[in-house]
Amino acid sequence: MIVAHLSDLHLGFRAYGRVERGGDVRERDIAVAFDRCIQELVRLRPDVVVVAGDVFDRPDPPAGALVALTRGLEVLRASVPATPVLMVAGPRDTPRRPGDPGALAVLDTFPNVEAATGLTRSILVEELDLHACLLPHRAAVRTPPAVPEPHPKARWNILVVHARVAPASGLPSVDIDGRDWDYVALGGLHRHTRIGEGVHYSGAIERVALDPWDEGADEKGFLVVDLKKGTTSFRAIPGRAVAALAPIKAKPGDPDHLRRRVREVTGEVPGGIDGKIVRLRLEGVGPRDLLALQGEDLHALRQRALHLMVEAGTPLRTPAEAWLTSGTPELLEPLVREELERDGVWGEDVAEVLRGALADEADGAGAAPLGAVDRGGFAELLQPGLTAVIGGGGRIRRALTAHLTAHDGSDGESSLRALWAGVDTLTLEAAVRRATEAVAEARGVGVLDRAIERLAGLDSAIVDMMSAEAVEDRPVRPGSEARARELVAALERAEDDLRSLRGDVAEVDGEVEVATMGWLRERQDAETTLHAFRDRARELRARLRAMEAAGPSAACPTCGRVLESHYEEVLAELKDEWESVVQDGSWWRNRREQLELKPAALQELEGRSLRHHAALEASSERVELLKARVREETGGALTGPRAGAVGEPGSDAGPRVLVARVLLRMAGARRARARDILLDRASRFVARMSGGRMLAVTSSGSGAELQGDAGPLSPLSEEDLAVGRLALRLAGASLVAGRGRVMASLTVEEPFDRMDEEARLRALDLMQELRDEIPSLFLLTRGDSVDARPEVFDAIFELREDAEGLPTLTRAAAGWGAVTFREHVPVRRARAAGKKR
Repeated sequence: MIVAHLSDLHLGFRAYGRVERGGDVRERDIAVAFDRCIQELVRLRPDVVVVAGDVFDRPDPPAGALVALTRGLEVLRASVPATPVLMVAGPRDTPRRPGDPGALAVLDTFPNVEAATGLTRSILVEELDLHACLLPHRAAVRTPPAVPEPHPKARWNILVVHARVAPASGLPSVDIDGRDWDYVALGGLHRHTRIGEGVHYSGAIERVALDPWDEGADEKGFLVVDLKKGTTSFRAIPGRAVAALAPIKAKPGDPDHLRRRVREVTGEVPGGIDGKIVRLRLEGVGPRDLLALQGEDLHALRQRALHLMVEAGTPLRTPAEAWLTSGTPELLEPLVREELERDGVWGEDVAEVLRGALADEADGAGAAPLGAVDRGGFAELLQPGLTAVIGGGGRIRRALTAHLTAHDGSDGESSLRALWAGVDTLTLEAAVRRATEAVAEARGVGVLDRAIERLAGLDSAIVDMMSAEAVEDRPVRPGSEARARELVAALERAEDDLRSLRGDVAEVDGEVEVATMGWLRERQDAETTLHAFRDRARELRARLRAMEAAGPSAACPTCGRVLESHYEEVLAELKDEWESVVQDGSWWRNRREQLELKPAALQELEGRSLRHHAALEASSERVELLKARVREETGGALTGPRAGAVGEPGSDAGPRVLVARVLLRMAGARRARARDILLDRASRFVARMSGGRMLAVTSSGSGAELQGDAGPLSPLSEEDLAVGRLALRLAGASLVAGRGRVMASLTVEEPFDRMDEEARLRALDLMQELRDEIPSLFLLTRGDSVDARPEVFDAIFELREDAEGLPTLTRAAAGWGAVTFREHVPVRRARAAGKKR
């Protein structure tokens, strides 16, 4: 009995916007892979073909996907007319509305094709003495979940389901007793994975992720299962090549070296990069350094590759505690003192002024995070994860958004609250300013500003200092040349230290990545080995029970002859082998449990990495402070909105002015650093959401710009502007959220729907990853992207207007279906020994 197990065809998948001969290149790639599967099936002539979900890439597949599927089924029917094709719908095949069966239901009209799209369906193929239970996505996610049942009289029982295997946790899931089934065909993972004996994910037939780097080295194809022999083999299907190149170590600030290394590495790729999906990772540099590739370098690479993604080095990983506002006055006071000591003005009178300026500042302890309180009639939205609210007219959606962003438990206005509430920022520069001020506020700039305001209320000289315009050509003070030279030398040393730290950070982060991959690989090996020992132990136990039941008339497990007088000897040997396998399996179980936690060496490496990043952050701030002091000495402008003449170190200025000058300097330095951090993260987000078409977000005297292959994008399209605005908001929110301690939720509406389709799907993947930083994300959208990717959401609600004009929410199916296997996995020999089939 030969079963061909396919899943995750994703016909109709599109990506990268490359069109040839009037069709999307990637859509055609998937259709070609499916055609190759059909040709291989014709050659194999299996008894039955099962397809475990996600036949299409979305519930409303393009016409080309339907043509590819029906043409393949016709070829299969003509070549092997007796072979039934059994399909289940996955989340990508399933429309949101329960009454809509979806495009897959049309296949039920095809001869010898069964397609389950809603309810669980049992198929009995009498010619094969085969029973198949088809459990589609809707049946897997319903409450309570479906209960699949085998047919007691069938020779073979197989289960086909599209779901993720979940640990036994008490949460709703499809409960499966592996002993009931000869084979369980799973869909939902794109990588071929063995769960247990007779339980497999076949994987996708092609690489169908927008960023398929993790699957670059994986073979794609389908499984061939011989139920009688109990064997499973993988049939690889060639597809579009993915080249996820090893990280390139580059030097920041050296564009010639960067361009040379990129040319060298791309020229050494076996077979070249032509027609491939390629990723370049540049370690040791930030997104701004990628601009060195603008022009002919990038253009030539993109002309050769089907798709090229260029990524900057590892992003900043400063601990969340470094961004929290609680305790900021206590953290700031010693830093301000250090700066006053560098100015040579520290004394008891200055210390008293500083303490007074910070004395009235609340430490923020116990304050509720933004978005953490009850939302009145919409408490059902209060759950962790990514939640979509779809539909509704503009007015009712605005009303719901206003409701969600009004109950935040905070007093007054702040930059943090404005970012959280999504106050309109219609231009890119406005979005940069909004997010920068929020990050700066989380870094303590709000405390510094309020301290300056308090001092200004006591000394009019500080008011003049705050309102004065920055003077670039003010006269040089006596002796300032020497001080300026000293400061410039100190700045150069600090910048050298910063460059050295960046190299150390890149090195230790590389070690963390290698160690993490090694740990995950070892854990997977232990899991696989443990499963093998469990399967072997159950097989031996089943043989023992069968032999004990049959007595001396039992057949020899090796040659099949009746044991008779050798019965006791063989039984003893079998028991010894079983006990040995159980003992070894116990060791591997303990080893797997040990590997559940990160190894001490990896934890130590991660600690080193975090310390290096914290040191990098402190060094970066030191550089900004020195730049500000150099500008003060040389007559340059200070950084920040309150730049102005600030008096002279060591002058006869009063202690309030001396303290205010340092507070202004620190506020300016922190604003500059906040802007740099924001632009770094926003640039990474922009690159991801645009699929590498945009390299970075930059900001200069001419305003904020999105950088493309040839330079700044101009004129800026509405779609590209939307990508930039959303990237900046998500970057700012993820930087300040503090894993929910500062920002517990974020509501996203505009400008999500203004982006193009691929950018929206990429944004969903990004928001799903941000759940570690922002516990609850709410997306208010028209719904097209939600329908295309329902599995990425933890909850989906449909928004409607009731008779009184108020918003109401109706829950829709979301997320993955889950299956839980009982302790026993399939043991075909055990069942065959106890029951003649």
